[in-house]
Amino acid sequence: MSDEDRWRLRQEMAVPIAEKLHEWMLAQRALVPEGSATAKALDYSLKR
Repeated sequence: MSDEDRWRLRQEMAVPIAEKLHEWMLAQRALVPEGSATAKALDYSLKR
């Protein structure tokens, strides 16, 4: 398998996982208290 094929396969598999993680983090952010350590960690991650 060529480097390009591996990259393409990785993108096809990683993008949906990253999108689901982002959705989950948004949902969790709505549940945690403002200013908590968890809220700060989620805010940091969501900005990336």
